[in-house]
Amino acid sequence: MTNRDPILKIENISKKYGSKEILRSISLEIKKGETKVLIGPSGAGKSTLLQCINFLVMPDTGKVYLDGRCINSRKKKELYTYRQQVGMIFQDFNLFDHLTALENVSIGLIRVKKIKRSEANERAMQELKRVGLEEHANKYPAQLSGGQKQRVSIARALAMDPKVMLLDEPTSALDPELVGEVLNVIRNLVESGMTMLMATHQINFAAAVADEIIFMENGTIIEHGPPQEILFKPKNSRTKSFCSKINEIYGDMLT
Repeated sequence: MTNRDPILKIENISKKYGSKEILRSISLEIKKGETKVLIGPSGAGKSTLLQCINFLVMPDTGKVYLDGRCINSRKKKELYTYRQQVGMIFQDFNLFDHLTALENVSIGLIRVKKIKRSEANERAMQELKRVGLEEHANKYPAQLSGGQKQRVSIARALAMDPKVMLLDEPTSALDPELVGEVLNVIRNLVESGMTMLMATHQINFAAAVADEIIFMENGTIIEHGPPQEILFKPKNSRTKSFCSKINEIYGDMLT
């Protein structure tokens, strides 16, 4: 595998719920170190796409490749290994309420990677420090703010040494004043070279960190390209309409 080869490749992913098509033959690829951002109106299929990539939702058709290898989601061992390599950050944190921040980060290392508890706790503390939460290691989720909870979930994913991170609207459940602390952590990950695919409504942030923006609507990719091209000079009329509204809202923040 060369640096030009995609680390993650999705081919013709489709998904229906009953007669409603959520995803319609979606294909995309991400090279190592790239950050790609999914944008589009609510109901476009962004979250479902991320969940299909991680097989939390099973696609009806299509294939997912990691490092050139097609993932067989029907083989449990292969799926577990894949999920260790493709971290997922959810809108609602998905922390264990009965575990401390440290325990939430270390539990995967202990149970999945079979690392000794002392070593797992040491690694967990490193990741909590990385997201600025070492002083909150012994607090339970109920004692943490929304931004702190999301940073714990990011630390938990990082502890597994993922090759790719999938982020599904990581700031949508946060109060406005807490959004910045999570975006700063994500920005640091971008700068460190983490490979990421993220769905977000934080368009100004996406414009600053994305290598490519992917505009979705009605379960399809309408247009994709560099942020300046998609946000300011889109070729598709629907992209142009959506982004013109964004520019009205954010104005100078995108320039």
